[in-house]
Amino acid sequence: MRIKILICILGILLISCNTDSSANRKMKNTVISFLDGIEKRNTNQCRDLIHNEHEYYGSIRMQVYFLNKNYRKINSYVDLKKNINIKDTIYLGAKMNYVQYYIKNDNLKKVQKPLVITFIFYNKVGYDKIFNSFFVENMLEWE
Repeated sequence: MRIKILICILGILLISCNTDSSANRKMKNTVISFLDGIEKRNTNQCRDLIHNEHEYYGSIRMQVYFLNKNYRKINSYVDLKKNINIKDTIYLGAKMNYVQYYIKNDNLKKVQKPLVITFIFYNKVGYDKIFNSFFVENMLEWE
């Protein structure tokens, strides 16, 4: 009887661990696909990775254009594809996950806040879509 209980508990633990790693893998692949779209200057690829992209077309296009224009400079400070750290958060009253980058600009002429890039993922939308449509903060101040 004890062996059956231990096998059930071990099975449940393995399934839950596998589910978490699968979700993390999907989120990392989504971020990498988005960054690949930035590198290739493929706005449609980036836009397709965002939940409700048709409602925020202009905003998404502006942010993707900014990232296209500054990708080399941003990537020289932080290697975006290699520094994907997934964290948990509460956003809009629900448990979600996010990947966030802080990029400081070394321009001495201006005192600037760091550029903040945040990709939020929500389980109910799927980990293959970025939940937030406003993912770049301080872009006008950063340039």
